[in-house]
Amino acid sequence: MRSQSPTRTLVLTLAMTLALTACSDDPGDTDRPTDAGADTSVDTGTSPDTADADDAGPDADADADADADPGPAPGSWQLPEAYFMPAKMPMTLTHPRPEAAAWALSKNAHPGVHWEIPIVVQGGAWPFRYAITDDGGATGLTIGEELERSEDDGFIVHRSTPEYGTLGWEEPVEGTYDITLQVTDQEGATLDVAVSLKVGTEGWLFVDPVAGDDANPGTRDAPFASIARIHAEPDEGFKDHRVYLKGLVPMDPEPGGTNISSGRMPSVWVGFPGSDAVLEARVGQFIVSGTDFTIANLEHRHAEDFFQDDGGYFHMFTVYDNTHRVLIHDVHFSRFHGNPQNVDMGNSSIIMFTNPAEGERNHVAVVNNLLSGDNGTFTSAYQLRYSVFEKNRALGANFKTSDSATWAIFYIKGGLNEFVSLRANTFAEGNQWPRIANTSGALGMDRARNIEFAYNRLHTDYTWDRSGALKIWTASPATGSSWTADTPVWVYRNSLREQVSIEGHNLDDVAEGTLRLEKNILDKGTWPQADYIQASDNLGGETFHDEAMNLLPAYRDAHLGQRGAQIAVPVD
Repeated sequence: MRSQSPTRTLVLTLAMTLALTACSDDPGDTDRPTDAGADTSVDTGTSPDTADADDAGPDADADADADADPGPAPGSWQLPEAYFMPAKMPMTLTHPRPEAAAWALSKNAHPGVHWEIPIVVQGGAWPFRYAITDDGGATGLTIGEELERSEDDGFIVHRSTPEYGTLGWEEPVEGTYDITLQVTDQEGATLDVAVSLKVGTEGWLFVDPVAGDDANPGTRDAPFASIARIHAEPDEGFKDHRVYLKGLVPMDPEPGGTNISSGRMPSVWVGFPGSDAVLEARVGQFIVSGTDFTIANLEHRHAEDFFQDDGGYFHMFTVYDNTHRVLIHDVHFSRFHGNPQNVDMGNSSIIMFTNPAEGERNHVAVVNNLLSGDNGTFTSAYQLRYSVFEKNRALGANFKTSDSATWAIFYIKGGLNEFVSLRANTFAEGNQWPRIANTSGALGMDRARNIEFAYNRLHTDYTWDRSGALKIWTASPATGSSWTADTPVWVYRNSLREQVSIEGHNLDDVAEGTLRLEKNILDKGTWPQADYIQASDNLGGETFHDEAMNLLPAYRDAHLGQRGAQIAVPVD
C-alpha cells in the first residue's frame, strides 16, 4: 500500500468494471427490517504465530502472546438505539453507479495491479456495515466491513480507517467477475450493489518520468515519460482512456500552462500503487466537461514557484455542465497557491462545481482526501444531488487563499443543492484560519435543502461576527417557500469549536423546523436561536474537547457516544 505523508491513506489503484443494478434515487431501493440480522464478527486479517516451539528462544511465550491473533474486536458494529441517529434520508448509492460510461474507472481494472474503490452511500443511519455477499470468483477480494473498535477507559470506541468502506483486490486476474455487495445501516436498511468487474489491459496508459519514454506505447512495461505525449496524440485518440502516474509528474511543463480537458483527454487519473505519485501543476488545471471524471490515490499540488497574483479567480478543477459521477478520492492536496484575496467573485477554489446551464449534477463523491500546507477554499459547489463529502481531513493546513464569493472551505453554495451528506470530516489538527476575504467557516451552505451535516469534528479560529466552524445561510429568497419543514437542513452529532454562524432571510412563509440541530457539542460558544430552528439536546458554553476534538475525561461518562462526533458505547 502507498504511504501518503503526512497520513496513511488507501492505495486506490481504482480500476474496475462496476455495473451496479440494485440502486436508484428511489427510496424504494431500501429495505428497512426491524432486525438487521447482520454478522457482526470481524476478520482481523492476522493469524497466530506458527513458529516451531522447538526453535523458540527464552522469550518465545512472550513473543507468541504479542503476535497472536487478537480475535474479534470488542462489541458490535451495530450500536444501541441511544448511540446512533435515525436516517434523515434513504440510503442512495453515490459511487459507483450502474449508468457510468463503459470506459469509467468504476468499470475497469488492470491485471496484476492492486485495485480498490470506495463504496459511497448518501443518506442512511451511519455508520454502515459493508459486506461481500458473492465474490463472483474474484478470490482475494476484500472490503473494509466495519469501523475499527477498541476499548478505551470504559468505552468501546469506534474509529474510521482508510480501509473502511473500500472494496479491493490485491492482484486482479484477467477476466470478468459478477460480484455482489450489501451495505447495512444502523436501522437495518440494506442497499444491494451488483458489480461486474472486467480485468484487462485495454484502455490503460502509464506515465513514468524516470523509467518512461514518450516513444513507448504507454503500457505498464513500456510507459510514457510525460503527459505531453498524451496531449500530442492526434484525433483525441486517448480521450476515453485511464492513466496511471508514477513519481513526480509535471502537469503543465510548458510556459503558460497546459490544461487537461476531459473533452479530449482521459478523464481518469490515478496514482500507481506504491509509487508516491505527485501531479504538479503550474498554471494548468483540469477542465471537466463530461461524465465520470476521477482522480485518486495521488498527491496534487501547485509547483512551489507558482503564485498567481493577477487578482483573477482560479481553480485546480473547473467542473462544467453534464458532469455527473465525479469522484475525488484519496488525494493529498498539499499546495494551493494564489492571490490570498481574489477580487473577481469567481469562486476561487481547488474544485469549482459551476452552476449548470440546466438540470442538476448527480452523484459527486469527495471522500478520504487530505488538505495540508498552503491551502484555501476547497470547493464551491452548485446543483449537487445525491452527493457525499465524507472522511476528508485537514492536517497542518494554512487556509490562506480565497475570494469574496466563497464563504467556507467546503461550501455548498447555490443552484439549490439537495440530498447531500457532509459526514465524518475532521478539521482539528494544527490548521491556520487567517481572516481572508469572506471565508469564515469550515463547512458551509447557502442554498440547499435535504442536506445533512453529521459526525464532523471542526476546530477553527473563526470567531469574529458572521463566522464559525459551521456557517449556514438559511431561508434565502432563492429557496422560496419550497424550503419547508418537510425538506430541512439537519445538523446532528457534530463536535465544533468555538462558534456557529446561522443567518439568512427570515421569510414569513418559512415553517418552523426547516433547520434542525440535535445532539451537537459546541465548545465555548452558544447556539443561535430563531423561529425556524428546531433544537434539541445540544451542548455549548464550556470547553468540552481537547485540541483534537475528543471529549475531555470530565464529560465522557455523560456524553461520549451520545452527543458530539465520537462514536462509542460503554463496556458492558
